[in-house]
Amino acid sequence: MKKRITILSIFLIITLLFTGSCYARAGGGSGSGSSGGGGSSSSSSSPSYYHDHYYYGCRSYNPVSSIVSVGLFIGTIYGVYAFQRRYKANKLHQRAKKQLAILDDQDDFWNEKRIKEEVKKSYYLIQEAWGRQDLKTLKKYLTENLYDAWEAKINWNEFQGKRNELSHIHLLKQNVVNLYDSENDNEDYFWVYIEGKMNDVTVDQQNQVIESYDGVFVEYWKFKRCGKQILLDEVRQQDEYEN
Repeated sequence: MKKRITILSIFLIITLLFTGSCYARAGGGSGSGSSGGGGSSSSSSSPSYYHDHYYYGCRSYNPVSSIVSVGLFIGTIYGVYAFQRRYKANKLHQRAKKQLAILDDQDDFWNEKRIKEEVKKSYYLIQEAWGRQDLKTLKKYLTENLYDAWEAKINWNEFQGKRNELSHIHLLKQNVVNLYDSENDNEDYFWVYIEGKMNDVTVDQQNQVIESYDGVFVEYWKFKRCGKQILLDEVRQQDEYEN
């Protein structure tokens, strides 16, 4: 019985790691995440025992050893998946990095360090403003087209009596993966690999949780140049951008 529980636990954890969840963070994305949140499994039994070893026939079962083994197995699986998640983005980043180094000599807008600082600032302000339904702040950091789309989503949620709350917002990794430099600076843009984590909860008018997500997610954000400022113009889920 204990072996079955261990196998079931492994299966459930792997399922949570590889199954995407719906979430409503900034923009109301609905693509696949890299790990799921929530969910639990429990089982009870009353086996005979002796000290810290459970006995089934002639074979002993050590729960501590099994937990350690499962932990190591899950850690390995997660490490491999994290590598796969970033593999394509890292390849794209290496190419973009070379382009940035060349362009930076001609136009300091393309300085990679500066871009990362601006992206980080925008990421946190945009996520926090979305969670507060703060359209005034969003208007400062989104292009007109994206602002109109997000305003409509916020208004629709309000009409349905739903509210999206974001907390413990983290930006785990970001890299420029593609860019376009035009003679007309207002046509310049670049794409950024975004890997983040947050508690993403949607509640109704009675503050009852409708859905929640607290795992790592991957998105690609497109920023357009507006003078020295950058404005978020589009958000794509990982499968939408890479496939």
